[in-house]
Amino acid sequence: MRPDPRLTPLSPDPQSVIEGAPQGARLSMSVTHAVASPMRRAQFPIFVAAATCAFAGVWMSVPLAAVILTEQGASPALVGLYAAAVWISALVTAPASPWLAGWAGGALRLHQAAGLTSALALLGLATNPPLALWFVFGGVLGMASCLTWTTADAIAGAMAPPGREGQFLGIYQTFISAAIGGGPAVLWLSGVQAGAFAASAGLMLAGFGLTLMLREVRGAVPRRMRLSLVRLRPVAMMMLAPAGAAMLCGALEGTAGAVFPVQGLALGLGAAAAASIVVATGFGNMLAQYPVGMLADRFGTHRALLGCAVAVALGSLLWPVLAPDWGIWPVLAVWGGAAGAIYTLGMVRAVQRFAGPARALGMAGLNTAYLLGGAIGAPLGGLLLEAVPGWGLPLAVSVVALGGGLALSLAALRRGG
Repeated sequence: MRPDPRLTPLSPDPQSVIEGAPQGARLSMSVTHAVASPMRRAQFPIFVAAATCAFAGVWMSVPLAAVILTEQGASPALVGLYAAAVWISALVTAPASPWLAGWAGGALRLHQAAGLTSALALLGLATNPPLALWFVFGGVLGMASCLTWTTADAIAGAMAPPGREGQFLGIYQTFISAAIGGGPAVLWLSGVQAGAFAASAGLMLAGFGLTLMLREVRGAVPRRMRLSLVRLRPVAMMMLAPAGAAMLCGALEGTAGAVFPVQGLALGLGAAAAASIVVATGFGNMLAQYPVGMLADRFGTHRALLGCAVAVALGSLLWPVLAPDWGIWPVLAVWGGAAGAIYTLGMVRAVQRFAGPARALGMAGLNTAYLLGGAIGAPLGGLLLEAVPGWGLPLAVSVVALGGGLALSLAALRRGG
């Protein structure tokens, strides 16, 4: 199914404008284009570097908070509740991101403001505040980091040239996955302590500094978005499979980031090793982007989704058996690759199906679905770990992965794979 042409704004052909101009004007524009081309080409790698710093800073704080709260005597349920506060604050912010970007003057400006706000929240956590302030700073961090993420996805999608979306988004997602896995690795240098949140804030500020070299990207935020049920209905129907994939991935990664470190401590891992679980899953996520994309192109998205779900289910059952031995790390890497690829498959389908205002709505819906999954998965995972110690959490994650993967595979198959 193709996007409704009413949802796709028409844009003039730059080549036709140049050909219709006087000769002197054509020469001037060609010289300007020759000078500007290297600058435009540099925009994407600079932006990817900035987004990598931002994502590394945010995801470094996820296992750090879980381990510090646990070592201070917080129960697994309370740790999951803190994670849920972060996810829920992000969840209520995500749907408004296209409008907030328009109000701020562009996606890049909102991205910069959100990065600075995230850094301030992380510096607040670095003071090891009372428990109530943990939830306050966590809520601010959730909202700001959500806007950092949604604007980053919108900018990356706008920078991708037509016909090469998969290649550009594959590069973007590979570096983001490296940041998600590599950010927590900074804890090996800083140590698992509250002051390490300052290092996380430093990464956010480094990303902000890189964005000062960028210009606002056209197409990241539509100029006008007139909503009606007639316009929203086709968007919602086409978003079933992509949004479902994002929600499943959010639930899985929310559980892994907030509860797997606590489960690792219970299984005999040290504090640093437990915090490094997110490093292993993020490393696998980074390596899985291109291979899963190739499999989807060759065998269909529905088969790729089902294969990822099976890998997640098997890994969920296997790594607790192997803990605390070294064998958990390759299993967690495969688990993280399969879980992260579920979101990537949903994102590629959304970018290919939508354009213009519909794409902005589709990407906001994708982000919202992911956050909703994380807001559900993190607290439920903590409750399961506390209420049914042992195999309660691994079995629940396996059932959710298999059931969700099968449903999404059937939905993608009905809509053309």
